[in-house]
Amino acid sequence: MAKDYVADNLAAPSLDHLFPNMIEVDKSVSTWPWLRRDIDHAFRVDRRNPIVGFINRDEASILYSNARLFAGRRGLEIGAWRGWSTAHLIASGLSTLHVVEPLLADPDWRAEFLEVTHGAGGGATTILVPETSPEAVTRLGQSGVRWSFAFIDGDHDGDAPSRDALATAPFLEATAMVLFHDLVSPHVAKGLRGLEQRGWNVMAYQTAQMLGVAWRGEVAPVAHKPDPTQRWNIPDHLRGIAISGAMAGG
Repeated sequence: MAKDYVADNLAAPSLDHLFPNMIEVDKSVSTWPWLRRDIDHAFRVDRRNPIVGFINRDEASILYSNARLFAGRRGLEIGAWRGWSTAHLIASGLSTLHVVEPLLADPDWRAEFLEVTHGAGGGATTILVPETSPEAVTRLGQSGVRWSFAFIDGDHDGDAPSRDALATAPFLEATAMVLFHDLVSPHVAKGLRGLEQRGWNVMAYQTAQMLGVAWRGEVAPVAHKPDPTQRWNIPDHLRGIAISGAMAGG
């Protein structure tokens, strides 16, 4: 059985009890071409949808710890799946959290998702948006909503991550942060690069699927030491981007 890893300076709340259908599986169940099967960290899924993975504990600790820097401020999540990442964002103490996830249009999916948000303590502060992105983000932003923290983990194909990032950026506060999941995909990395080209600071985290972070203003992302027991590499499309902890091979 694969192991879990969390860097010594980071932590994440225990939220497994909110996900009775979350199980650990072998990575061979997934056919996604960008899945890093060589990293020996536990891969968890919902037993009803076994080919779609959750962020692992290493990644959850980075998400939670960065979001905590914005406790009391507004957050945005694009792509929430079953709510595992959502629960960590709620636990971080964001004042409100807009969750843009088209699957929430399904009544059963939404009902189960609401149980998660209430269980995590965000029943009164989580706003579910059962629409597609970036259209929903633009609509909300044009209505006057502004966010300080955003987590982008939606459609990973083609230009979708870039469109999500660039649609979100105009509606972020002067001090803000955007976190991306699955930076091992060159499509997702283009979203991070897009913010870099617009003057944002950027960095990557060396985790199983890699996280990317862009930030500006009076904040800095949390530091992370990659698991020293793993053999890490840097995908070619990420050359030139700083890696937190700098424990990466060629």
